[in-house]
Amino acid sequence: MFSPLDFKEYEQVAINSGAFKGVEIDLMLEILKDWQQAPGKSYTLLELRDGKTLVAFAIIHKVAGRNFTFDIRFVVLDSDYRSTNAIQHLFEMIDQELLKKMPFAVIRFELSSDKRDSLGENTLENSGYCQIGHIAEFFGANDDFFFYIKAIFRNPPNFIKIPKPFEDELSPESLPEETNNQQ
Repeated sequence: MFSPLDFKEYEQVAINSGAFKGVEIDLMLEILKDWQQAPGKSYTLLELRDGKTLVAFAIIHKVAGRNFTFDIRFVVLDSDYRSTNAIQHLFEMIDQELLKKMPFAVIRFELSSDKRDSLGENTLENSGYCQIGHIAEFFGANDDFFFYIKAIFRNPPNFIKIPKPFEDELSPESLPEETNNQQ
């Protein structure tokens, strides 16, 4: 069985990230307590340490009614480690953990501007996530909502490129001027 979690340690990393508010930290601690009661049942907890020091952690949840879809509930990085590759390593750990359990998975991640910024510039894009949703100032002034998604495969299929209709007939010169300027 797992040793008891030091909830204060997780709380401190969340506080140090600068991205989480009191109620969010309370929710995170409740989820960690659920995980401790039945590790791996409802949630997956992944942590990254520098020796004995907790640097970053992620809490993942399987989406109900979906066989291969997971939500990242929390990704937390101590701000002292923002300039390292710790967060990239944590995202690699998420992929590896899910691919141990199944041949492919879809990973969804909803977060605010503050949380996205706490991970470092372009971290999600560099980890293979695609932004599929954005609502400006959803959480308040200068705090937007973002929705990212990523598909991972144990044995990636050979994707083929399907051309758009008339794609080969459209040259930049044949496009209207305003469309041509947007490229």
